[in-house]
Parts: sequence; structure tokens; C-alpha cells
Amino acid sequence: MNENKISVVIRTYNEKKHIKEVLDSLSNQTHRNYEIIIVDSGSNDGSLEIMNGYQIKLISIKKEDFNYSYASNVGVKNSTGNIVCFLSGHSVPVSRDYLEKTNKMFENSRIGACYGEVEALPDGSFTEKVFNKLGYIKSKFKGKQQGTILENRIHPGIFSCSNASARKELLIKFPFQEELGQGGEDIEVAYQIIKAGYVVARVPELLVMHSHGKKLLEFMKEYKSWQNMYKDVLKYIKKNDQI
Repeated sequence: MNENKISVVIRTYNEKKHIKEVLDSLSNQTHRNYEIIIVDSGSNDGSLEIMNGYQIKLISIKKEDFNYSYASNVGVKNSTGNIVCFLSGHSVPVSRDYLEKTNKMFENSRIGACYGEVEALPDGSFTEKVFNKLGYIKSKFKGKQQGTILENRIHPGIFSCSNASARKELLIKFPFQEELGQGGEDIEVAYQIIKAGYVVARVPELLVMHSHGKKLLEFMKEYKSWQNMYKDVLKYIKKNDQI
């Protein structure tokens, strides 16, 4: 098995609550050929002091300059691996072989990117725990039937960069679009990767704990915003494909 160097890019702002769990999980991975790049946009809650205890590359950006696309592109630009893995500051890989499984995905030359599933953190809301658990069970059942799920069409949630990886060469060729910097930028990149002739792998075993503590009404509002965001991404893709 080829041992790719994996650059783990983590966007952070005031992630004191869970960043130690994220970094501890990464420190204990069986796949050792990796680096951690933190793109921080002005944390002032003690996050940086926690990060100082780990071997990381810290890139600081101004809070006013932050959007998801810009921060991710900064991470890619400062990476030295040939695979880039994206996690949030509160996405905790569940297993010690998370990076090993990620590395294995890219043995298949057809796979340009992959993404995994999420379960709620212990302090997540009941709504998040139920929603995420049902999504994980559904995906795992489908995966047992088909193996790794190879996707060649975009949909909401594809390549979600709270738990996703891609070949660096493709991220250089198809950077995250800052016009979509408030959300949906990862879907557009997945579209470009698929359009270039690759597939995006959905891998239930690439599991992280990730949630925001949003209760039912907040969660329903967020879910609706995801649907609207997806419509905006489709409009963006359609507009730019015609140029």
C-alpha cells in the first residue's frame, strides 16, 4: 500500500472545548506520515495555548478575512502532503486508523476525493444525536451492500469538509470559490472533481464525532438553510458552466 503523506487542515476559531480531543486523536493515529495545519482566525479563548502542546503548523488569518473557502485554500497552500484531509476544530476522529483508511481510499486512481460520516459529540443535542445516528446507520447499511459508495453526482452533504479528503493536485486545480465562502463551497469542488472524470467516495467507516449542540428548532432552521445553500450552489454552477 502506498503511504501517502496526509496534510490535515483544521479551520479554527475559539475551539477550546474540543480541540484537544481532535489533536489527541490525530496524535494516536496508526498512519504516521501526516502533518497538522491549523488555520486560525483569531481565537482568544485559550485554544492557541492548547494547540501549543502539539506538533502543528499554525497559520493565523484575520477574523475579518475569514470565510470557509479562503481558510481552506490557505490550508491547502501551506500543505506539503499529496492528500489533504479537512476536519473542523470539533471533528474528532473515532478510530486510530482513520488516516490509514483515508490513505487506503486513494489507492484507487478513480477516487479524487472521499468523505465520511458523523455522529454527535457527547455534548451534542438529542436532535443531533438521533439525526446523525440515523444517517450513519443508513450509510453503513448501504455501504455493506455496495462496499465503498462511489458517487458521480453531487448532492447535499457530499464532500462535507468537516470530514473529507482529496488529492492535493485537484484542490490546486479546483480551489474553493470565495463567492461560496459562507457554505456550499465543498459541494462545488466535488462537482469539479467529478466533472474532471473522478468519483467521490462515501466511506461510512471514516467516522468522526461532530455537532454544534443545536436543539430541535435551531436544528430545523439550520437544515432549511442547508437546503437553500444547495440551491445557491446549483445556481452558481449553472451560471459558471455557461461562461
